[in-house]
Amino acid sequence: MRTHTPRHHICVALFVGLIGVATALVLPFAPVIAETTTLTWPAPGRPATSSTALIAPDRPNTLTASIPCAALRAAAAQPIPTTVLATGADGAGLVVTASTASVRMRLDDHEEELALPAEPVDCQVRVESVVGGMTIVGADGRTTHLTGARVPQVFGFHTDLPAAAASGLSVAVTVGGPFATTPTVLKGVLIAVQLIAATAALILLHRGRGPPALRRWRWRGVWWIDVAVAGTLVGWAVIGPLAVDDGWATTIARNFAATGNPGNYYRWWDAAEVPFAFSQQLLAPLTEISIAPLWLRLPGTVAALATWFVVSRGVLGAALPALSATVRVRALAALCLLAAWLPFNLGTRPESYVALGVAATLALAWRARDPADLGVLALVAALTIPISPTGLLVAAPVVVFAPRLAAAARATTAHRVATAALVSCIGAVALTVIFGDQTWDALVTATDWHTAFGPALPWYEEPSRYEHLLQPDQQGSFAKRLPVLLTAALLPVVAALAVRRGDRDAVGTAAARMGCVVIVALLLLAVAPSKWSYHLGALAGVFASFLTVAIVLLVRRARGPDGHVAVVGVAGSALLAAAAALAFVGPNAWWLPAMYDLPWATDSVRPAGVPLDSPLLWAVAVAAGGVTVALIGRTAGAGRLSLLAPAVLTLVALGTSLIVLVGTFATAPVRRGTGSLAMINVDRLTGTRVCGLADDIELLPDGPVLTPAEQGGQSSGFSALAGFFPGAPPPDPPGAGTSAFLWGSRTTGAQATGEITTQWFDLPALKPDDGVALSVSGRTSGANSLTLEFGTAAGTTVEVLGASTPVDRPAADEDPSHPLWRSLGVDAADVPAGANRVRVRAVDGRTDGAGWLAFTGPRLRHVVPLNDFLADNGPVLVSWPQSFLFPCIRDIPTVSGGVAETPRVVIESPRPWLTEDRDAEIGGTFAGLVAFEPLNEIPSRMVGHPELDWGSVRIPGDTASPDAYARNTTRIEVSGVGALRGLRPDG
Repeated sequence: MRTHTPRHHICVALFVGLIGVATALVLPFAPVIAETTTLTWPAPGRPATSSTALIAPDRPNTLTASIPCAALRAAAAQPIPTTVLATGADGAGLVVTASTASVRMRLDDHEEELALPAEPVDCQVRVESVVGGMTIVGADGRTTHLTGARVPQVFGFHTDLPAAAASGLSVAVTVGGPFATTPTVLKGVLIAVQLIAATAALILLHRGRGPPALRRWRWRGVWWIDVAVAGTLVGWAVIGPLAVDDGWATTIARNFAATGNPGNYYRWWDAAEVPFAFSQQLLAPLTEISIAPLWLRLPGTVAALATWFVVSRGVLGAALPALSATVRVRALAALCLLAAWLPFNLGTRPESYVALGVAATLALAWRARDPADLGVLALVAALTIPISPTGLLVAAPVVVFAPRLAAAARATTAHRVATAALVSCIGAVALTVIFGDQTWDALVTATDWHTAFGPALPWYEEPSRYEHLLQPDQQGSFAKRLPVLLTAALLPVVAALAVRRGDRDAVGTAAARMGCVVIVALLLLAVAPSKWSYHLGALAGVFASFLTVAIVLLVRRARGPDGHVAVVGVAGSALLAAAAALAFVGPNAWWLPAMYDLPWATDSVRPAGVPLDSPLLWAVAVAAGGVTVALIGRTAGAGRLSLLAPAVLTLVALGTSLIVLVGTFATAPVRRGTGSLAMINVDRLTGTRVCGLADDIELLPDGPVLTPAEQGGQSSGFSALAGFFPGAPPPDPPGAGTSAFLWGSRTTGAQATGEITTQWFDLPALKPDDGVALSVSGRTSGANSLTLEFGTAAGTTVEVLGASTPVDRPAADEDPSHPLWRSLGVDAADVPAGANRVRVRAVDGRTDGAGWLAFTGPRLRHVVPLNDFLADNGPVLVSWPQSFLFPCIRDIPTVSGGVAETPRVVIESPRPWLTEDRDAEIGGTFAGLVAFEPLNEIPSRMVGHPELDWGSVRIPGDTASPDAYARNTTRIEVSGVGALRGLRPDG
């Protein structure tokens, strides 16, 4: 019954609601404290030697350079063109070179020839660049204005001059952006007012409702299902696979906790994830406690358990009020949720939080009875939307249940405007979460940068998401396909069963509503700018709820079969059999496969050879099950069996998927524990080893090159100091360093074969941590082979003691036009006792285009545990695919104020390398790290499994000093709009 509210209560509600909405709307434009960073090179008191400078954006706000004439003369005196100053590559950075003929300055498409007065005139060239133009003051005082010239890219400060000749050379750049801001006192007050108003709005909406009734806790007969679900989720947190962006999200959260910088860290010019950064903000405090994988999986596991209770009690309690608490339906719901949740939502990606928010919104929308329910629903939606673009999926249940929500708004009194104001005030909490520490300029800039660098696909590219789902890789693994494809197959079945007016009972209506929620949600996914299949995990709770209600509907309709039901059953069985088979065509593939030893990682799932990827198998299984049911029941007609068939098929497919998924991951560490993510988590629990993957990695740095004990050797088809791919030279120039001795069989034209036995090399006594190594390019497989032969000198002869074949791991996806050189070798334990000689025997027996073989002479190597190496070398940049796996690396290069620290070590992902952090084309934050010289690899291996490509360890060259500049920060109060807009990526 409606009750009238006094007028002053309405006025209070309107005031609170409008204040809350108004303050939230003002937040994006409120004043903030903005930071500007100035880098000055060289730092005071330091020589002008080359220095790294990693800034984002790579074009600073301003650049000022001073180049003394003495430096130009010193460069011009060199016999070859000499770089006086370079901040980036030709055509983008400021590059000043000198030769005996001229002094030239290049920037983008502009080239300026500089006059150089004769000695002893003391002069300089000065460059001043700001957004919109550049001024060049020549040595003769002549000034050149370049209107519209962009500020040069800055990837570092490089000079070929010795420190003495470069004296007086200097550069200063300023870097600023819309993300390095802090709230002013005024903005802090606005945030407090908005949150207080939202709290008051919740209280006002609940006024007159009375305290909630306290139910007496009772252990029901289905409690064991809750325990089973919780146990499965906890166990999955230990053994389950990596999510794609676990490392990415973790590193963003770590950097945010350390610096207050909410930037993307790896790419997009370190743009903040505004407006979708809430999940990283929630994760950041946890990283200050521990960065162990198991600990960082805790929020996702809690979200999974919460989603289970929301689905089983909230959604199904409203959809199936008379059945949801029964053992059969509760167990069915558990199976559906686990099958939909486990493949997608383990880890630090935002889908687990969104899935909880969407499921909670669905439950609240279904149960909404009065404005108080609307207030809670608005709060849940407000906290879900800032998590990820998929947070917009909360709109699906709102759209489907809009009539119910409208009725709830009218359930008390006629003050609809006041109710709308209060609900809007609560919903405006989303703006407070988004703009509490960001501005309107930050939102516009982040959107611009994300769109420019991509991926940013329009809505009509949504089919590409399902192309990814059906790919034979980790995005299209069988377990990810199954809940989505079964849901798609059941949608027309549910629609056909609910279309007849006479069949519309409570279960049919609930199933129809759930189907509508699924359809609307899948359509809303098109709004997301990226189309990866793992975004479907945001609908895990919705998929589970729909599958549960749909199966209950199938079973219920089977009790009263007729011709229509029989047709629907047969068609539905065919659809579901095809869906199940298509799902199991997908491999058992997961992110970073080197972390697991899983069967069917590249093939269709076929346990014990059973072809689960065959529709015929599923059809036969359903028919056999139907016959069995008929024989047992003896009362089941054809119509009933036809409708039970799709229900049974769905249950069997979900159960099979769950058994295969959990079973393969549970047994994987038994097959191979080294490098296993499951064992990393187990070791953390037992406290035996706590450094994750680093505990299982050894470095193999090079030692001295061995000297030949004699000349000679036998060779046919191999050439000395040649025979390798010209576009992929060896580690050192042929004839020098590790390539002092080098042989190869590659020739132009038709591929020939060959065989070689090199001369003997002196082999000193080896320590237990020593070994023998050599560099190899080409193939050592098939008809090709390479072995190290060991012997002992006996007078003028050498007695052969034995041979060892180094383990090779060429990349399966290696680009034939850029073959890799790799370090192979054997440990001291594999060298025969008493050996003091070693030589190389190689055979090129392949005639295909990639069948050639090239290798260097032998050298010593040492074994160093990765943990020991990292203890003395930091900061360490871990590539985003792997940064979740190294919990002992606390010293990472921080990124703040648009400037990143220079790492001393880079841990790279397995091939194909994912190096977005060093790719200037997509705004890589660490692009300057490789602008002037490549990273050098230190050979490494996984203990006991050198054949596995676990990744690599790389170190920068020593030609540039890290961060040899002075850094100063200035802070100023500015408006949140118009003052902080970042430059466009296109300049």
